[in-house]
Amino acid sequence: MLRSPMRRAALFALVLTACSSPAPPPAPAHPVPPPAREASVAFANLAATATAHIMAAEPSDAISLGLHAYDGKLPDRSPTGIAAELAMLRADRAALDAIDVRTLTATQRDERDVLVQEDRRRLFELGTLDKLHTNPMAYSDAIDLDAFVVREYAPPAARAAALVQLCAGVPLYLRQARTNLKLPIPRTWVDTALLQTRGLADFADHDVRIALPDQPGLAAALDACKLALLEHAAWLEQQQPPASAAYALGADTFLAMLAETQGVTTDLAHLQQLADADLARNTAALTEAAHAIAPEKSTADVVTLLAAERPTPATVLGMATQQAADLRAFIIAHHIVSLPSDEVALVRPSPPFQRWNAAFLDGPGPFETTKLPSYYYISPPDPSWPAAEQAAYLPPSADLVYTTAHEVYPGHFVHGLHIRANPSRVLQSFCTYSTSEGWAHYAEEMMYDAGASGPTPRARIGMLKEALLRDARFQVALGEHAHGMTVEQAEATFRARGFVDAGNAKQQAVRGTFDPMFLSYTLGKLMIRKLHADWAARHPTASLGDFHDAFLAHGCAPIPVIRRDLLGDDSSPLP
Repeated sequence: MLRSPMRRAALFALVLTACSSPAPPPAPAHPVPPPAREASVAFANLAATATAHIMAAEPSDAISLGLHAYDGKLPDRSPTGIAAELAMLRADRAALDAIDVRTLTATQRDERDVLVQEDRRRLFELGTLDKLHTNPMAYSDAIDLDAFVVREYAPPAARAAALVQLCAGVPLYLRQARTNLKLPIPRTWVDTALLQTRGLADFADHDVRIALPDQPGLAAALDACKLALLEHAAWLEQQQPPASAAYALGADTFLAMLAETQGVTTDLAHLQQLADADLARNTAALTEAAHAIAPEKSTADVVTLLAAERPTPATVLGMATQQAADLRAFIIAHHIVSLPSDEVALVRPSPPFQRWNAAFLDGPGPFETTKLPSYYYISPPDPSWPAAEQAAYLPPSADLVYTTAHEVYPGHFVHGLHIRANPSRVLQSFCTYSTSEGWAHYAEEMMYDAGASGPTPRARIGMLKEALLRDARFQVALGEHAHGMTVEQAEATFRARGFVDAGNAKQQAVRGTFDPMFLSYTLGKLMIRKLHADWAARHPTASLGDFHDAFLAHGCAPIPVIRRDLLGDDSSPLP
């Protein structure tokens, strides 16, 4: 993996200084002036403290990173606990803002900026959005039962003991939720939280017992956990009739969310222009590809025709496995990006309790001390469904290859390899939505342009359907939160502009009401494309792989931070 240009420049500066200075007295190989050394140590201590504060406040996030000292813990959502978390974040933010960045190394400056952005995000969500008093999903997300089942990071007895501890805290935790939440709650949020809560109850009642049988005390703990979850579900059901439709953030809060969570400052008109331009670009390309296949048919009819070219439940895993192997070989042969290890993602059917998502990557956290596999999960259709519904559930073959590119090569899986190889614990610990999903979505079109699946109209349509889904998300995020778009209008947008079926269109429209930053897929992709163009202009002899390695060397830092390091300026990340 190549070092970033900023780090190379720092090393070069040290060499020049050494060549022009008189010979120093005997000293360590890499002497640091005492004031700078003291500042560096002080920052390292602050960074460790600020990181530990965040992990303690969100134990499920820490566990997902492989920090199992947090196993069995839930956040304190009492008024005192919430106030303490806000005070902690504000104090850490003030301490980070007070640092003179000139005393920091290039890596430490990145670490500082990542921590500042993380604190900004959490303060915005707890303060401006007031999520713990408005959004019931903020509570169900923290009850991460499957973390102790999916991976054998410790013996069954240790994982069962953590579950027993976690389950013991669930009744109080959910009572805190019901006390905190202000009524009425937006209907789509109540409905989604209810689905999550019922799913957790079912998971506790079935999947955990199957995965960890005969563990002392676990059955009784799961019974209590299930009971608490069903009690909470009953309360959520009571909130459905009086629920509201007031999910929209409004333009000002929407733009503030973009700045506070992604580090991107702009105005609504510019965002709309970006959304419209990418939608138009991809729609025109889809029309062109469809015409090349069947000029006598409409674009929609061609898309429907290609949708019939699907794997079967019996062949989809084998197809995805071959696609992953082919894409990995292509990456290596064409120097698309470095692979920091020889680890591969294993294609598997998703566990029954995770089949709400058609395909996804599940990789171990960077701090796991046991070597654990990464899984590329594909959800099979329910065998109880009619044959036609089972067939329609699986993605068309041309679409699946770009899902594989997004999730595995060179998308999330390869990104995860680079994060785990990063020497900075801060950069390993935190991730920005538009960097993570922007990279994975950028990878789809980049791999098509590089010729990974052949320059055929069918392959192009497979890639473009993925792009148009994300373009529709961008349109819906702006529409639902700044332009008065209803959920029904959002559904129609996904169907008409994203070529999405009715069921998925409804799910995506609902998601937009509580996940407005799902515009990050397209917005992140556009920022990376611009960064590549600007970087390539300054590095005319560098390869595409050089850029990708330099980008991923920054972990999952906000794209504006990566841009500053790669270009040496603070120019706008937006096209």
